[in-house]
Amino acid sequence: MKSNFFNPFRVIAGGKALMWGLLFIASAIALLWCSGCVQNGYLHFGLLPDGGRLWQVAVLQITYWLLPALLLYSCGVAMSKSKIRIIDMLGTTAFAQLLVIPMVAVLPFVDVAHILTIPLYLLTLLALWELACLVVFLLWNYSAFAVSCNVGGAKAVVAFVAVQVLLVIFAGQLSSWLL
Repeated sequence: MKSNFFNPFRVIAGGKALMWGLLFIASAIALLWCSGCVQNGYLHFGLLPDGGRLWQVAVLQITYWLLPALLLYSCGVAMSKSKIRIIDMLGTTAFAQLLVIPMVAVLPFVDVAHILTIPLYLLTLLALWELACLVVFLLWNYSAFAVSCNVGGAKAVVAFVAVQVLLVIFAGQLSSWLL
């Protein structure tokens, strides 16, 4: 991961990354709200239920940033011999939220309620776009974890994957409590 595109955290971290990341999170919240959607799972976006509020969209978006950041930070503390700063973990994972913006930016232009009426070629392009953004999002989050916690190798990959799997499994429950 030598490229700054796949690992921007070699050049930005800490408070600066956190400030940019909070702007990215706020932008994603605004885009989701305007499109009538919500991040209702760790890696899933769906329609905002009738009566859904802006605060619910915001709480879920912030939770899906903070929860992985704190879980990965805990793994890093347990695995690393280095002194780990929480501001670096929070900042880099917040900055990685930039990749959520292109994933949700298309939602105001897509009738999500009638997605099956979209021509197949457009649906395929949309799926490929979302998949590419998701892959880079996960790569950035792994890089955020590896750089911020000074970890690497098989143990770091296993810890990262385990956290991602746990988040995917339990995030739906969290969303159902808040929506």
